[in-house]
Amino acid sequence: MSQEENSNSSPSPEDTQFGSIGPGVGTTTEENIFSVITLIIQWSIIVIGIFGVIGNILNIIAYVKLGFSETIHMSYIAMTITDLGTILTAMWMAVCSSSLVVENLLARYRIETDMAMFIGLTGSWPHLAFSKTTALLTAWISLERCLCVTFPTTVKLLITPRVTKVVLTTIAVLGCCPVAFVYNDLNIEMISDPASNYSTLLIYYNTDNNLSTPSKLVFSLYGAVYPVLSWITVSICAGFLIAKLQQSLKWRNENSGTNTGASFTRQRNMYRRETRVTRTVVVIACVFIVCSLPLSASLIAAAIDREYSATGSLRSIFLANAGISFLSSEINSSINIIVYAMTGSRFRAALLEMCPASACRM
Repeated sequence: MSQEENSNSSPSPEDTQFGSIGPGVGTTTEENIFSVITLIIQWSIIVIGIFGVIGNILNIIAYVKLGFSETIHMSYIAMTITDLGTILTAMWMAVCSSSLVVENLLARYRIETDMAMFIGLTGSWPHLAFSKTTALLTAWISLERCLCVTFPTTVKLLITPRVTKVVLTTIAVLGCCPVAFVYNDLNIEMISDPASNYSTLLIYYNTDNNLSTPSKLVFSLYGAVYPVLSWITVSICAGFLIAKLQQSLKWRNENSGTNTGASFTRQRNMYRRETRVTRTVVVIACVFIVCSLPLSASLIAAAIDREYSATGSLRSIFLANAGISFLSSEINSSINIIVYAMTGSRFRAALLEMCPASACRM
């Protein structure tokens, strides 16, 4: 594809890499400031990612220990897996964009390539797939908890472990598989130059307009449909669950000290158990809503002003906000271990069992 054709093509995730902006010839002071901000964001992603990877591995081990008697544990593990994918791909993009490590490694093997396209192939699209699957799983967990609170007896009969596996598999397919259409549009070629003993890794789209119709549909799903659908679902469910928590707290305050029978004790213990699960889901939902705000703001700004894009006059702001969106997405995927430990006594106990005895006594 010629340079002229490429300049007229529609923007793709490779154009929105948070590492694609940097100081150089012809850049303005504003662009240089945003370059520094972007560099800080990139290294923050790497540091937070290390914590997130360790935390999510501990999440998986802890919930495997707890077992799957509660279907929500399956959902937690599924979300933990997609969280790991989100974190690792974000870290990979940050490493490729913020240092010359990958470029030097390719140079060592005498390979030249377009780093923006390389990062898009190996990082951007997988990151979009994992992060949007996490968003859909968060929406499902919130919706499941709302149904459990509203129809406790009926839901336990309907949302069985088998049904949960089917739902989780469907979400994984809807979230991750569409990216295959984009990879189908990509061509990868290796051209060797005997004179210089260098090889050029070419990564380019099959069509002059960058993305085919199916791939544009995928871009719309990841860029608009999935974020909006999950954000609205999680927001509504979070509001409903917060109201239910307040009702439960009011019931406990009104009945504390007035009933001491065995039936009341069982009911109180059931309320406490359900309240802990609901509280966990509410915190997860609220964290997701807050961490989704940069992306939501970016989508609204892009819809209002066409200059707010990777090729428009507001390019530096767009790219800086893209970096913030990547960082907030990673934070959302990294801090669940803190949420689970603070709101779940069984999870906290499972974590403590994994700690050395000497560390537990400290």
